Amino acid sequence: MDEQIKSKMGRPKEDIYEKYVAGKEESVIMWCRNGADNEVLSKKLGCGKTTLSKMIKKYPEFKKLIKEGKEEADFKVEAALYKRALGYEFEEVTTEVSLNKDGSGTTTVIKKTKKFIAPDTTAGIFWLKNRKSEEWRDRQEVNMSVSPFEQMMQAATSDDGNK
Repeated sequence: MDEQIKSKMGRPKEDIYEKYVAGKEESVIMWCRNGADNEVLSKKLGCGKTTLSKMIKKYPEFKKLIKEGKEEADFKVEAALYKRALGYEFEEVTTEVSLNKDGSGTTTVIKKTKKFIAPDTTAGIFWLKNRKSEEWRDRQEVNMSVSPFEQMMQAATSDDGNK
């Protein structure tokens, strides 16, 4: 116990990284790659959200694992969104099987058909609102100031009883 820190109960204090993460590094990347957020990650590791936050702050290598998994997932989603926004072509393969008298099957026809998925306007709008938000956001800034000429014209045409 000479190198270990004692807790108030007299037991050696366990390193939280060793307790929750050590040996699970590849799983952490995989969970993040599959969409796990910090809440799900803490459940999978068997710790609380506060403990997870402490580990992220204390261990740069752990933070890097999480970032690596999440970035890869984000790249895949971005690519899929972009592809869907533009539309894409793919080849559909259909196999027809006929049954023989003995119950076995024989492939009779393999059809390959090119198909096109039309661009998705919702995906395009989403992409533009995020990538070019100044131009595509829903709320537009409108300058409502009135020029001196417009003020003079309003004054000249107003009905204020000076006829």
